[in-house]
Amino acid sequence: SQSDSLLDLLNLVCVIVGLVFFSLALLTFALCQWSPGLNNVARINLCVSLLLAHLLFLLTQQFLSLIRPHQVLCAVISGVLHFLFLSGFVWMFIEAVLLFICVKNLSQISSKKREVLSSGFLCVIGYTVALVVVAVSVGLLPEGYGSEQ
Repeated sequence: SQSDSLLDLLNLVCVIVGLVFFSLALLTFALCQWSPGLNNVARINLCVSLLLAHLLFLLTQQFLSLIRPHQVLCAVISGVLHFLFLSGFVWMFIEAVLLFICVKNLSQISSKKREVLSSGFLCVIGYTVALVVVAVSVGLLPEGYGSEQ
């Protein structure tokens, strides 16, 4: 119907606008360093996770008729979307913790901040937590991913 095509067009436009702004935010965080003590790792990875999730969502919507018959592909795309959006939430939590540490300026953490909260360690936490949750979800309820059609 006409309302469905209008809704599809609105969805397409909104996701594309979101992709543009995620790209601009990613470029801003990657290229601009406001303070040497400030770590942009969480913000950059948050933008990457959400950018990839929105891009995959857009591609899935555009090629839905080709994807729907393949149940395994549909399940994999569902799992990847779950992982990307969940890692976005984990990165938001990491950013909140980093902001709390920055605002509180805890001296005992500030001295160990470089050792404990290194970029590599944050990346391991940011993606491993989401991966573990998705793996447990798939293990407990594998039919929860994908489509019946």
